[in-house]
Amino acid sequence: MKMLLTSTVSAFFRQRAGTFLVLLGVLFGFLSANEHHAFALFFLTGTYGMLTLFGIWLVYGLLCAQFVVNTWKLPEYTFIFHARTWPALTRARRFVGQALGFLQPILYYGVYLFMIAIQEKLLARLWQVIPFYIILTAMLALFAEWRIRKPVLYVPVKGKSLIKWPFGRPTSWLYWSMEWLMRERGITLLVGKLGAMLVAAGTMLYYSTGEYDIRMPAVGMSLAYLLNLGLSFELFQWEGEIWLWGRSLPVPVWKRWGRVVTAHLILIVPETLVVLRSGALGFAEVAQLYVLGLTILIVSHLYFYKRSGLPENAMQVFLFGFVGLTLLILYKIPLLLIAGCGLLFSLYAFPKWYKI
Repeated sequence: MKMLLTSTVSAFFRQRAGTFLVLLGVLFGFLSANEHHAFALFFLTGTYGMLTLFGIWLVYGLLCAQFVVNTWKLPEYTFIFHARTWPALTRARRFVGQALGFLQPILYYGVYLFMIAIQEKLLARLWQVIPFYIILTAMLALFAEWRIRKPVLYVPVKGKSLIKWPFGRPTSWLYWSMEWLMRERGITLLVGKLGAMLVAAGTMLYYSTGEYDIRMPAVGMSLAYLLNLGLSFELFQWEGEIWLWGRSLPVPVWKRWGRVVTAHLILIVPETLVVLRSGALGFAEVAQLYVLGLTILIVSHLYFYKRSGLPENAMQVFLFGFVGLTLLILYKIPLLLIAGCGLLFSLYAFPKWYKI
């Protein structure tokens, strides 16, 4: 059982750490407690509430099943097929335990629904959640059983592509990084950009309701840019775990710093375009917010280098950093001054914290 949890369930959450980080940022940074409560009431009382909830959970369950099916094909997972030697009941019990490990997020949300149902006296509507759990658990267990009965002990090296580009792939670190991010971390990229753009749109909508100076959109956009931390962490993993040989190349430190800056400049373009398109701010003000967002991500990215990954207290560090930045903005410290100091600090600390 421990082998299944460590090799499969832990690997699933580890590989998608960026996705869950972005989802947490969206759910608890953009949505308020009242909105969470409203969603829960919709699921419990709406005509299509439970159907919508099950649809969302089913998509997540299929993603988990796809991970099991594809991961157990890899050469390093050939040991998993020894599970066929287990007795049928033992195998079923362990695959069910593995399925419950995958379903942890929706189990936790079920607890939240249970609390809302008690508060609103809607326990009679909650019973439908139990069949959902049974169906999803059985589905994941059956997919695992199917995979060990249909072993694939090879991985195709190259598949046929429907599109033939008339040019070769550019020999560029930036292109390779963005290509990997889109191909291998597409869900993280989609959710991250959606969350950041929604926060940016909400910020500008609120800004247009009254007379505010640039400090108000600066605080809101700081949160929007901070939601890109999941994507920034994925780039760190790409460089530290996937593209390992790139660290041994004789590339000057200042050039490596420039690569990181350029990659993050591209990442925060969509939400910046949302602000620019709203027309509420001039180009010079949007440029200040853009540089401030770049500084936030670069300094946060340096923290990954310093800690060699994402430590357990990372959310506390980022929270305190956001609060400190908000105070600086509210005390009317010029945005360009904050951004300039942050970029200079990153240029100074990068050679010390970047580990080759």
